[in-house]
Amino acid sequence: MRALRLALADLRREPAFTLCSVLALAAVIAPLILLAGLRAGVVAGLKEDLASSPRAREIANVQNLALDEAWFARIAARPEVGFVVPRTRLLAATGSLEAAARPGRVATVEVLPTAPGDPLLAGIAQPREGQVVVTASAAQRLGLNAGDALRLRVVRVMEGRREALNLDLVAVAIAPLGAFDRDAVFAPPALGRRMQDFLDNRGEDAAPRRSEGFRLHARRLEDVPALVAALQEQGIETRSRVEDVAALLALDRNLTAGFVVIAAVGGTGFVLGLGAALWAAVARKRRTLSLLRLMGMRRATLVMIPVWQGIAYAVAGSVVGTALAAGAARLVNRLSLLGAADGRDLARIGLDEFAAATMLAAGAAVLASGVAAARAAGADPAEGLRDE
Repeated sequence: MRALRLALADLRREPAFTLCSVLALAAVIAPLILLAGLRAGVVAGLKEDLASSPRAREIANVQNLALDEAWFARIAARPEVGFVVPRTRLLAATGSLEAAARPGRVATVEVLPTAPGDPLLAGIAQPREGQVVVTASAAQRLGLNAGDALRLRVVRVMEGRREALNLDLVAVAIAPLGAFDRDAVFAPPALGRRMQDFLDNRGEDAAPRRSEGFRLHARRLEDVPALVAALQEQGIETRSRVEDVAALLALDRNLTAGFVVIAAVGGTGFVLGLGAALWAAVARKRRTLSLLRLMGMRRATLVMIPVWQGIAYAVAGSVVGTALAAGAARLVNRLSLLGAADGRDLARIGLDEFAAATMLAAGAAVLASGVAAARAAGADPAEGLRDE
């Protein structure tokens, strides 16, 4: 700790030189922090736009399939999968819905299977047998409220005769506005299977059923491309927003690569500038250091003086640089200098950016102080006796 006290005392003895050195380092650090904040703000904003809609993580099959329970068990076990449930044939999962209190007011709806953990119904109680969650568009079309009684009608033609299956249901809830943009109801998978069995005239003793499709959601946005690729390897064509997700991930990678290059250039300038300043300081005080050696100070203590000074410069420069970058970020966000951001901050600078800047600057300072420390270690006690 003796070296630390001496280093700080020496910095206080030359306040003008210390201030200039700190400001010079802050001038290097501030643009890097601002660039990191802009990268975080732009990428985070785009991710929030996609992540705010669970449908961005949705993957749907575009043709009818024949999937058994083993297939669903395998796909559900993948770490990229956040939610999966079997669904029936697309054309079979359609019926006419009307409110019991408003007969004659009918909407054609899709029947979507749901299960616990459905991302589209977050915060809504899962419907049980005889219950459905109605989408906002269908509820508006039929004038429905939660708790209303419904009737779902499915019609088939057998041997020239029209036959109907009438299912009495209850609207347990209304789905959020962005959950599904068409008229539909979310129901337990058994409801869709019953409708398809009726249309196919399938008896209870028929062979085990295979599912014609699925509802699938990736756990994270980053998992969408991997899941789409895995399904394509199985010959399953899908519909998703994989292009949007892939473009966002590519943008993130490119911005990161650009930031690394710029940070490397700025960091090199930081190391060279700080190293030169510390080397010059040791050169100016070589006789003083020699006198300290003559008075019995250990070589290790002398070595640590420029190291501690470099760290002090780095921490002070990081504080000033972060303050300058935060002020610039506030100006960018307030004046929308980079275009409209829909209420979001284009530049986001917080404790994470400050901590990262401080740690990297301190590490660079230790590296930069190496030459100065070696010069301090070479101080000859005999030089302190000569009047140069």
